[in-house]
Amino acid sequence: MMRMPGARPLLWFGLAGRFPNSMFPVGLVFAVEAITGSYGVAGSASAGFSLAGAVAKPIGGRLVDRYGQRLAARSLLGAFVGCAVGLLMAIRVAATPGVIVLLSVAAGLTAPNIGALTRVRWTQMTEAQDMPRWQALESVNDEINFIVGPTAVSAMAAWFTASASLVAATVLAVAGTLGVTSLPGEPRSGRVSTHRAATWMKATHLAVLGSVGGLGMVLGGVAITIVAYTAELGHPAWSAVIFPLNAGASLVAALVVGRIGPGDLVSQQRRATFWLLLVLLPYGFGDGIVWFTATAMIAGLGTSPTLIQANSSAVATIPPERRTEALSWIAAAAGIGIAAGSAITGLLVDAIGADAARFSVTAFGALPAAITVAMILTGGRKGHR
Repeated sequence: MMRMPGARPLLWFGLAGRFPNSMFPVGLVFAVEAITGSYGVAGSASAGFSLAGAVAKPIGGRLVDRYGQRLAARSLLGAFVGCAVGLLMAIRVAATPGVIVLLSVAAGLTAPNIGALTRVRWTQMTEAQDMPRWQALESVNDEINFIVGPTAVSAMAAWFTASASLVAATVLAVAGTLGVTSLPGEPRSGRVSTHRAATWMKATHLAVLGSVGGLGMVLGGVAITIVAYTAELGHPAWSAVIFPLNAGASLVAALVVGRIGPGDLVSQQRRATFWLLLVLLPYGFGDGIVWFTATAMIAGLGTSPTLIQANSSAVATIPPERRTEALSWIAAAAGIGIAAGSAITGLLVDAIGADAARFSVTAFGALPAAITVAMILTGGRKGHR
């Protein structure tokens, strides 16, 4: 795959353009707390960025499908840079919390959705049987992003200033978006008939979105419980070890999925949801930091298979002129799920403690499996031919 013309630049630019997704939410916590002294305001700015991005991704995807990657993605990038500069200036002059949160939301609404752009380009560069391999490479990029991004933010906050990571993420967004959209072979764009625009999403696609939303809740719950339970055990520094192990396990799982090769999409999607629940079963049991580290790492094995199969389903079953929007809906479902899972788990930690709250993660993991069972019982295979 890497020897294909254009493959390496696509991967490298795609990786660079992803970093705002992992660096901005964490960077906002550091930067906003540093000037306001409030984690509440910092958390609101971070959540505002993430939720706004989740809501806006399908809209941005539709614009890209309609007007093309170069025009639409670059226009959104220009708006994002303007919002990011405004946000940095507001942080520098210690603007009111409301202004900072509003600018964070504006930045989230316009943040590039590079993953959708690169996946659509892969469909034009490769044959159908190559999809598991390039989907695996894209998932590896996702995991590298979420391993390196937060770590880089923490390092820059310690060595430079709290806002340095926001500047770096903005520069990477510019480099990644301009790089991807400058590559030859821009996917076709154009007007879609009203009928096709209204009917491309079927019950099976809604099931996929629900499963990805459940996976997002798992990811949000895992993030909260790792921080809270390591602190409850008296080993808060272990979170810096557990997060990379969890993401690294997902990276390994992505490579394994890529080696398996193509197969029936419906069966693979169903197996992925059951696999996610299976690897989450130990998460709520046992005591001690070593055991918890092991269960958190095992939990990571379920992330990338579910996302790979969801994205593969969209690529294989959605008309080419709607694929960017469809892939953006998947990213949006994951983002909304992460926000919901984080909020619910946080409330549970406050109410019953981090130890007991770990079971919520397994409960979240049961949602995709339950959707799969419901689809099996109702015979839901249409749309995956």
